[in-house]
Amino acid sequence: MKITLTQILVLTTLCILLLIPAEECPAWVGLELDGKFTGIDDPYGATGAEGYGSMWELSGRVMYLESFGTLDTEFHWLGQLTRSTGIITLSSPSADTPFRSLNLEKVHYEDDKTSVFSEIDRLSLRWNPPGVSLTAGRQAISWGEAFYFNVGDLFGAFPVTETNRRYKPGIDAMSAVLNLGPFSELSLVGVPAEEEDGSAAAHLLFPLGPGTLSFTGGRVLSDYKTGAGYTVDVGGTQVYSSLLLTRTQEDEEYSQMVVGAQRQTGPQTFLIGEIYRNGWGTTDPDQYPDLILTDEYRYGQALTLGRYNMALQVSRQVSPLMTLTPAIFANLSDGSTLLRMDGSWSLSDLTGLTGGLFIGMGERPDAGIPRSEYGSIPISIYVEVVHSI
Repeated sequence: MKITLTQILVLTTLCILLLIPAEECPAWVGLELDGKFTGIDDPYGATGAEGYGSMWELSGRVMYLESFGTLDTEFHWLGQLTRSTGIITLSSPSADTPFRSLNLEKVHYEDDKTSVFSEIDRLSLRWNPPGVSLTAGRQAISWGEAFYFNVGDLFGAFPVTETNRRYKPGIDAMSAVLNLGPFSELSLVGVPAEEEDGSAAAHLLFPLGPGTLSFTGGRVLSDYKTGAGYTVDVGGTQVYSSLLLTRTQEDEEYSQMVVGAQRQTGPQTFLIGEIYRNGWGTTDPDQYPDLILTDEYRYGQALTLGRYNMALQVSRQVSPLMTLTPAIFANLSDGSTLLRMDGSWSLSDLTGLTGGLFIGMGERPDAGIPRSEYGSIPISIYVEVVHSI
């Protein structure tokens, strides 16, 4: 019987937990149940076929956190059943990321309409001696200043239009966070890879003047990246900017820059606005089909196809239990826009209901080939219920 690295890591974690007396290990266990329905109307064949389709997702997430002394453990197990109808054909349910080297995912059943999938999304040990935090295993790494166009997040930024941001997919890494003083820290991350060179990067954060300055640099997916960001409060408005320079393994260079602001304009209203220049992107929609297939786009190293982009979001609490969040995304290069209306309703202390509507506007695809960034997005609605225990 072949013993894998995954089995060794899991067994070691379990042994440590079993050997420590229970009274010395304050533990937290949580369960989150999630049901989601998505329906689309695609008269232009953006998804590969014309017509209607729907998708049902039922999932459960078990979360376990335990501490003993200066050592913390974190474990998340996710199970998911997905079923589609009509024109929707399912893709692989596992996370499309090059930052995972441990085999902690399992597809139990899969065809073009149904999938049953489970994975361990968190499996980490963290040691917290004075002044430093060292973590090994599957964990979430989040850097950067921006909300939508977060170019400083080197290890898999959320897609611009992602609505579910409760959990960022974990990556398999070794990380260290060094406390350098008040509001100052240095983060180091190393990500191993089996078939290609791994990734390593550093993120330095410290106060400067009225705001906070950050520097980022490293080698990610064979590309060298260097960046900086600054965040400052201006009269109650949080203003931030990020710049990221990339030199690819083919010695090509491009830059990405985002400038944004967030402001609470009243007790119930919150605004976010961002402008993003993507030097990797293009002003020629004829290049979109080629760009979609690149690793830069697939793995979140570049967040849009177009060169010039903007996002504007308004979040309004219309009642103590309900919040509405309309947003608009625009590709200023091809003139396409995405209108999105999201809403959330608190059904109880443990249960929440969210839903939304997506409307893509712009030049429609031609025989499935995109002619604009957001014109290829079909009209869609989603409803999601999340219950936490």
